[in-house]
Amino acid sequence: MVSYNPSPTEIESLDYSRFVSLIDERNRCSGGIRSVNEVIINSRLNNKSNVLEIGCNTGFTSINLAYLSGCKVVGVDINGESLELARQYAKRNGLEDQVNFQFGNAENLSFPDETFDLVWASNVTSFMKNGEVAISEYLRVLKFGGTFSSIPIYYRRNPPKELVSEVSKAIGNRIEIYTKNSWEKLFERTSKNLGMPIELYYVRDFEYEDVDDKIDNFIKLVLDKPNLRRMDNTQKEAINKKAKYFYNLFNKNLQYCGYSILLYQKRREQDEVELFLTSL
Repeated sequence: MVSYNPSPTEIESLDYSRFVSLIDERNRCSGGIRSVNEVIINSRLNNKSNVLEIGCNTGFTSINLAYLSGCKVVGVDINGESLELARQYAKRNGLEDQVNFQFGNAENLSFPDETFDLVWASNVTSFMKNGEVAISEYLRVLKFGGTFSSIPIYYRRNPPKELVSEVSKAIGNRIEIYTKNSWEKLFERTSKNLGMPIELYYVRDFEYEDVDDKIDNFIKLVLDKPNLRRMDNTQKEAINKKAKYFYNLFNKNLQYCGYSILLYQKRREQDEVELFLTSL
């Protein structure tokens, strides 16, 4: 357990990343464990695979990649409190020898070229100061024939500027108005500039449900965690208030959004484009 006992005033000032660490929330990728399983199946991970997760946060994806496929995982993040929670999560699940969590900057990874069979970046590239530099690093450490997995969140329709500004402040990073096509062009442009061809071989698109009627029950479960039960009533009230603010804000924003599971294979040469395409 991370030793942190904030005052109600400190709780009120937390951005979402620090708040997640405080409440030890399993910060999931979009689609949660179903997305993890879908990536495992379609990237053919197994117990001989080596995986890197960029922006592992409190460890949900890394742990479940290891659980479901038997692979070895390295999770990197820049938040020390989240990393400590991730290590505790791995230990509780008996996976501390299979999953390693460490501090790491995605724009300057410490790993040699062609180390990993899969590099998982979920939606974390949204928060990078220089996304192209980060993507260059993802592809550098990925083996030829390996998979780059991204599950980006994007806008399906234009949101109010005030909403985007408020969400940006809440997460401590400026949000760009990306579309699905924006993400695909960013990945493809970066790989072309590097001379490292990638082939998009799997795509699946999703829309978010409105979970307004589920938020209060979710917060009750959060407040029932052992580390939060020990807090006094003023702290719990502050956490409850902050959680309601974050979850309602994000739910409102996500009604304008969608996400996709995108799997790219790193190739030695670029194949020709498809001419005769089909639609479902």
